[in-house]
Amino acid sequence: MLTILWAVRWYGAETGQTIGEGTHPAVAIDPAGKVHVVYGQGQKILYSTSATGESFSRPQLIDSLPGLHLGASRGPQIAATSGSVVITAIDKAGDVWAYRLDRTTGHWQKRITVTDVPRTALEGFVTLTAGPDDTFNAFWLDLRGNKRNKIAGAHSTNGGRTWSANRIIYQSPDGTVCECCQLTAVSRGDQVVLMFRNFLKGSRDMYLISSADGGQTFGRAVRLGVGTWLLNACPMDGGGLFINPQGAIWTVWRRRDTLFTARPGEAETKIAVGKNPKIVSTLNGTYVL
Repeated sequence: MLTILWAVRWYGAETGQTIGEGTHPAVAIDPAGKVHVVYGQGQKILYSTSATGESFSRPQLIDSLPGLHLGASRGPQIAATSGSVVITAIDKAGDVWAYRLDRTTGHWQKRITVTDVPRTALEGFVTLTAGPDDTFNAFWLDLRGNKRNKIAGAHSTNGGRTWSANRIIYQSPDGTVCECCQLTAVSRGDQVVLMFRNFLKGSRDMYLISSADGGQTFGRAVRLGVGTWLLNACPMDGGGLFINPQGAIWTVWRRRDTLFTARPGEAETKIAVGKNPKIVSTLNGTYVL
């Protein structure tokens, strides 16, 4: 496996700033507009923040996690509320860990386990999202029970101090979801949406699962777009997902060598040749990277 190292950068209108050397940065913006960045460097988890997105703090070492999963969209994830900043990461033993910054005291809580069955998240993919009232949801690929990848999750109602018992969010009727594609979860209010690549009847298509109660319960999985991708391999490409300020869900994802955008229940729209896309949708338009 090839790991590409690059400078994590935030580009303003005129200049850019190098935050630090590392790999697989993840970004969260809290309700006040403050920007939070986490990334990996070897087994180190590093954190930086900015009030405006133009000038970032010196990276802070949060932990050295033995066997930290990095590479192929694996890496620490971050989400923020007005009360807490939470980071999740997976080690190569297959355990999901969480770190919490108490924004009142400025102190980071030592890592705690999110998975309640050991060595069950061996693929190394986790996603994290923040909701109202200092709530957080984490989801990951999980092998418990039958050694087939399914989507498991846990919920925190106290800013990441503790996590609920794990529960299975989705299990493919054909045995496994796609093994090496990153999950993506986003929240707006009590709406939580999770996107993943499924594996049904030989096809590796993108699906959405949604919750209207903050992640307590989820509806059925719904396929995105009308086409399909028959593939006897994993493309290692999970796409991007966003809920705009009006509550509309936008997605971007890859099929073969082509990128598509799609809204739930609508046909997909071809936009470019490429891979590993991300998306942000605002009142001023939708932007794809």
